Amino acid sequence: MSTEDRILPLFPLNTVLFPDSTLPLQIFEDRYKSMMKYCLERDSTFGVVLIKTGQEVGAPATPHSIGTVAHITDVQRFADGKMLVSVVGQQRFKINDLIQYHPYIEAKIEILDDRDESLMPSVEFEAIQAAMSKYLRLSAGLRGGWIRNPKVPSDPTLLSYFIGGALTLGLREKQTLLEELSTSRRLEQELDMLRNEINEIKLKLTFEMRRKVSRQ
Repeated sequence: MSTEDRILPLFPLNTVLFPDSTLPLQIFEDRYKSMMKYCLERDSTFGVVLIKTGQEVGAPATPHSIGTVAHITDVQRFADGKMLVSVVGQQRFKINDLIQYHPYIEAKIEILDDRDESLMPSVEFEAIQAAMSKYLRLSAGLRGGWIRNPKVPSDPTLLSYFIGGALTLGLREKQTLLEELSTSRRLEQELDMLRNEINEIKLKLTFEMRRKVSRQ
């Protein structure tokens, strides 16, 4: 499943970054300022990994073994040295060995191949696309908005990451989806999750409608 071996600086966080998703980061610790300088002088990439044990601030945290390569797309610098960094997720990777802890963590990693040889029936894939579109419409309605035709990816792997990033799941659930090697199995899991969240949103919308009617 690996296509490339390399050394990558790591940023352990209490978040899960999926490929093709965006993430804003506030950089204020000296070690991560140094890491960003190092990355910007080279290929502008580092690894985002969910923290397994430890904290974001302070002593180096222990990360989960699967993360996502983050590519820096924008940097805003402030007079006090702080930085606002925007990144987009690229490939998933697996940590093979942690080789440095100070001032920031570096690891030997291998890029994971996202090609999935198993084919999902078109009817099932279309059902997942339809469920995601419905989820986006209902979510917009819950916020007081409206989307007529939500845009969802037509590529199965990109769709699976798009759904994983959008769902309001716990971090462990999101990490489990990120670690799933099969796109088809990831999508099957997400369809059940989508259906559960759609039902929850419908209940919230019904409650809001009844509350508004009772006030009239």
